[in-house]
Amino acid sequence: MFRPARWARRRPVAAVLALTALALLLRLVALGARTMHWDEARVAYWTLRYVRGAGFAYRPVIHGPFVPITVAPLFELLGPTAFAARLPVAVLGGLAPLAALLFRRTATSASSALDVGLDDAETVALAALLAVTPSLVYYSRFMRSDVPLAVFALFALGFAVRALATGRRRHVLASGLFVGLAIPTKENVLLYAACALGTAAVAICWPAVVPLLPWHDESEPKTAATAALRSAIGRARAALARHLPAAPLALLVALVPVVFFLAPRGPAGDPTLSAALAGEAGWLALIERATVGTWETFASSFWASSRGHSYPIYAGKLLGYLLVGALPVVVGAGVAFVRELRSPSRPLVVPLFAWGVAAMLGYPLATDIPAPWISLHIAFPLFVPAAVGWIAIVRERAWAVDLPDADTLPDAGTRRRYARYALAALVVLSAVQVPLVVAASSITPPLYVNVLAQSAQPPDDLSSMGAAVDDSADDGGVLFYGEAYYLPNETIDDDPPTAGEQWLGWWLNRLPMAWYVERAGAESSYARDPAALRERESIPPVVFAAPPEADGAASVLDQRGYERTRYELGLYHEQAVVVFVDESRLGDGAADRSVHS
Repeated sequence: MFRPARWARRRPVAAVLALTALALLLRLVALGARTMHWDEARVAYWTLRYVRGAGFAYRPVIHGPFVPITVAPLFELLGPTAFAARLPVAVLGGLAPLAALLFRRTATSASSALDVGLDDAETVALAALLAVTPSLVYYSRFMRSDVPLAVFALFALGFAVRALATGRRRHVLASGLFVGLAIPTKENVLLYAACALGTAAVAICWPAVVPLLPWHDESEPKTAATAALRSAIGRARAALARHLPAAPLALLVALVPVVFFLAPRGPAGDPTLSAALAGEAGWLALIERATVGTWETFASSFWASSRGHSYPIYAGKLLGYLLVGALPVVVGAGVAFVRELRSPSRPLVVPLFAWGVAAMLGYPLATDIPAPWISLHIAFPLFVPAAVGWIAIVRERAWAVDLPDADTLPDAGTRRRYARYALAALVVLSAVQVPLVVAASSITPPLYVNVLAQSAQPPDDLSSMGAAVDDSADDGGVLFYGEAYYLPNETIDDDPPTAGEQWLGWWLNRLPMAWYVERAGAESSYARDPAALRERESIPPVVFAAPPEADGAASVLDQRGYERTRYELGLYHEQAVVVFVDESRLGDGAADRSVHS
């Protein structure tokens, strides 16, 4: 009889590859079925404008340029669809389980002074967590930069661990490459860098803390702590001396993706990447524009400003998202941390757990909104400890640790029985929670109870609206009606706003409709009130109006045979749009769009 657990232990590499295939399947099936989220529509709109000739440069409002630059050729190849928009993120998320192999203990690392690797079972457990954790699955099916940042950071960390374990400098170069790929994804790569430095400090200092813990039997704890600290500093110096010669080349390797993605393209800036490639601009000027110029743009943006929100509210929401989207990760990491306090055996556990705690404490301060995708960055450092914790539970080590004051506790048999009950509860809870959350968030249409979806996810299927906009492109396009959709003119959004322009807030009200209009290549026009609507010689066949202003538009459009349909644009019914359609002008497909509930 086939036993998956035994097969995975004997063939860990094959098991990781199988879990990677499962991860890709979970992320790619029906990838384009969900309606575009407002954030997806915003980034996809500017990506499509870039494909159609507009310039492109780093704009904090859509975060780093990695996702738009990788999606742009797919729009040209596959067309501007939700599937193409989400494909690069889905593939990166699906390949995340491969990073588990970088943390696997090898014969070289096992004999090294820095034995920081995972055994085969823990490696497979790490790959499994990366494959099926609900929040990672959901946001791998989403055109956002959070998953690319987390995946690149995971590979960078994995290669750094590999370099420490094997002493091979080529892993430092690979780590530098993934650091370079992470930088142009999203601004909170700065928080990753700060946490990584703190994690390194914890890794050096933790061995000195262990002898001072009250349950460790040390006759001279201060002496033992001093010796442990000296030993840890000595190992750190040796590792630094070994790998420091590779650092300059690693920085150059990291600079390649940084310049490639952050350099301006087209008429968006000077100098541009194309000008440098053609020999019309200097490379040093381009590098300065991609690095110093990017930093100056970020430093003057909203993301670098102070926050004035309630810390407890933000922290509570992010903790809730973390538990809903990554409960097995939190449970496993907690078990590993407690075990490490009692009997240290995995040098990675405590430093990475400290990273997770720092992220949980820091993100409520740093973020502008308590969005569910932030929980990905809190869970990221906990995956490796979680793999250690779950394997410890399975091997019945979680309750085998000697506890202080054992005479005041139940006997060993009773403790083992209670621990089995706790294990069964954790396994059942995780086994039920993972498929339920994956199904409720990533497979079914957006539901009110889908905590991971965020409020700007339209719960309605907008395909009929999108089809109407597609058909309108040959007969006048669309019209935005009312104060809610005002823009100074209808061509101002052909290019992203510059630093001195203030129209972006108005334009955001047009999402996600603006994406469907640009996708169709339809013309857009505007009318402020019923009088302006009546004065038009011809009204486009599709008219968008905010619900409070829809009756004003209806006073003109109802007489002309337009049919109105309301679409909910927010998961919690916070936003909506009323779409007026003249079906007689939209061809044979009109009958298929006439009914919407």
